Amino acid sequence: MDVKVIKQMFGSPTHVKTILLFYNGGSYFDNITGLTKALGKSHVTVRKVVSDLLKAGILKEVTVGRSRVIKINEDSPYTKALFEFLDKIKEIEEGKTEKDRIKTLIERRAAKQGESSKNANNRNNSIKIRDLKRWV
Repeated sequence: MDVKVIKQMFGSPTHVKTILLFYNGGSYFDNITGLTKALGKSHVTVRKVVSDLLKAGILKEVTVGRSRVIKINEDSPYTKALFEFLDKIKEIEEGKTEKDRIKTLIERRAAKQGESSKNANNRNNSIKIRDLKRWV
């Protein structure tokens, strides 16, 4: 494992804030000046953080007209792994485990199936929640 890449991604709180800005922003992009305003940091600090994240492959610089803008590098395997990691952290913070999500999906499907069987007056084919709990 290359510790250098990890340091480039998580070198300071500003690195983490920058990553989260792009993670939460979807297809967010901005120039360095816009990032300094969004992060509330100096131009020099943001330039250093962006430089680190460019080297790590998390961000990429794109020319739009005469401006250079920074955006997430969606093609990078590091970005994919980082975003999967952040997704998992978000799930944990929200208190949703994989088992809870599966259980919720099964319950929703069972409820929908229960509604359709009520409408068809066919209760024999409906799935009961108590039957599903043993599968989870």
